[in-house]
Amino acid sequence: MFSYIQILDKNASIFKGYVDYEFSDDALSITMIRGAKTLHRIKIPLDEITDLFINGYYGSEEISFIYQSQKYRFFNTGYGESSYFKNRISKMVTA
Repeated sequence: MFSYIQILDKNASIFKGYVDYEFSDDALSITMIRGAKTLHRIKIPLDEITDLFINGYYGSEEISFIYQSQKYRFFNTGYGESSYFKNRISKMVTA
């Protein structure tokens, strides 16, 4: 699935753009992309996610969390994508 994301640390934005993501086993895998070029992949163990926050955001949903002192903000606007992401991450993080 594709989504727009911002990754922030205490001082500034580290990355903003589109990513390809998938849930597998007990992790969220995120592949950052710019055009046809893949930047790199981050694998986030779901049991290390803290501060999960889901909020309406201009007709879509913002889903954010903290992992290793960085804030990940997903802005899901695709058909059914917001529900898919929200359901998967909330079930897996709270399990």
